[in-house]
Amino acid sequence: MKSLALSLVLVATAALGATPDAGDAGTLRPVLSCVLEDGSRAKLETSSHGLDGDSLFVQVGGKTERAFLDMPRTDFVGHIALAKCVGKTLIFALNYGPPYLKGGAIRQNPVTHADERIYFAEKALPRWLYSGRKEMLVIIPNEGDETDKKYLVYRYEAGKGQPDESTPTDQLPVALRDLIRIK
Repeated sequence: MKSLALSLVLVATAALGATPDAGDAGTLRPVLSCVLEDGSRAKLETSSHGLDGDSLFVQVGGKTERAFLDMPRTDFVGHIALAKCVGKTLIFALNYGPPYLKGGAIRQNPVTHADERIYFAEKALPRWLYSGRKEMLVIIPNEGDETDKKYLVYRYEAGKGQPDESTPTDQLPVALRDLIRIK
């Protein structure tokens, strides 16, 4: 009976287009689990919306939340375009409607072990990640002609957080040898 009730909730949720709460753990499907700096894990999970795609959730430190905390009132539903573990960082992107991709990168700072998150929304997927002691960078090629510059850089500075927008630039902000390529 409990299984039937849960199934009915899932069907009703999908039909209404609402995203289940993160507390509705029975509705979440695991996608990827990445080891963080201290050995704990960041897990990417989805909740299905049928043909419309999935909503993304992230579990860090035993707490499950919507993947995009930068826009908590927006229900992003789409198809996963990127889900990778790169340099002890979980990086993901959702294609929620042409031409934009909404994504994030989650890591623990190697010095402070504090959780750090970068959120982005662009027309191209990230190409490089920099994971330093004082900052994390996600670098996206400017394939959507957002500016006249070659790259869009999203930065998280330890203790300061993430600025509201990316920084356009023609030069990579760190040496190529220090960047991790996102394949």
